[in-house]
Amino acid sequence: MLQSNWLRMPSWRALGRGRRTHQQVGLYRAASELVAARLRLEGGSWMVEQLETADCTTQRDEQAMAQILRTGIARQAPVISILAAEQYNTYPLPAPPVPKAELREALRWKLREVLPYAPEDAAVDFVSLARAAEPNTAESLFAVAALRRNVAQAIAPLLAAGVDVQAVDIPEMAQRNLLNALPGSEAGRALLGLEDSSALLTVVHEGALCFARRIPLAQLARTEEEDPEHVAARVATQVQRSLEVVERQTGLPAIRTVWVGPHAYCALIARCVAEQTGLDCPQLDIQAELQFSTPLPPMTPERAAGALIAIGAARRSEYPQASASPTAQSGVFGWPSWLKAA
Repeated sequence: MLQSNWLRMPSWRALGRGRRTHQQVGLYRAASELVAARLRLEGGSWMVEQLETADCTTQRDEQAMAQILRTGIARQAPVISILAAEQYNTYPLPAPPVPKAELREALRWKLREVLPYAPEDAAVDFVSLARAAEPNTAESLFAVAALRRNVAQAIAPLLAAGVDVQAVDIPEMAQRNLLNALPGSEAGRALLGLEDSSALLTVVHEGALCFARRIPLAQLARTEEEDPEHVAARVATQVQRSLEVVERQTGLPAIRTVWVGPHAYCALIARCVAEQTGLDCPQLDIQAELQFSTPLPPMTPERAAGALIAIGAARRSEYPQASASPTAQSGVFGWPSWLKAA
């Protein structure tokens, strides 16, 4: 019989509350490499103290994982593993009218018509989306579903190596975590993360997630030889339409800033988004905007894009006071207890 509550959060004592320092590791499988970031929380601020990458084009993922772990980056630190885009599905929807304790199971069956697999095979979780307070309006949720088998396979090498897997999360929440570390208005801002095949737009309001959308870049480039300016303009159009949806559906103040993540055409895309939306669109240089314990050599845009997600994952918060504060949203999946019991 399947456990209905297969995800649980670890004890806050295990996370070092009350200590002066605490370390966490974010792990992300980007398009061509595995990226791991180890962060240290000290004096209320996160600092990147180690960043490791392993090529996945010349070796199997298991070998890349072993290479990463040999660096000692996960030693005596919990790991947050981020699922790749193809490993999960997201569904923004109103909360079912059931007690909070029953929401996960209610969502599982509410999603049965759209899930690409049987609902009983799905790991389901959710976060609440920020919305303007309106009477008699259902809470808005951002539901996440992943095939249990895929989640198990994603973290199996870590478990086999004795790594403390604290949580399984998604890029949307990693970007949300990183966005909250960047300068700018707390009222509303966005981050457009860019990779080879897709862009991920994440919008937060006062620290809480209120919108996320993945934009497939391949569909916007009609031919391989197409002028990058045309593709960037189409990306900007998708961003503009998404922000209009956010303003219309949430009732929250308009977004003022859209950070544009590392990419070979970051400057071009930032310019097109700024022209299309009229918003401030700074280019995100993680080495300039985040704290590193030691300077790193310049990173390629591809490596910086993967590091962005890994660093955001490592900033995940689990402290119990988070439940009362939207700015401390932890993320999606916690420790998969059914795996631990297996």
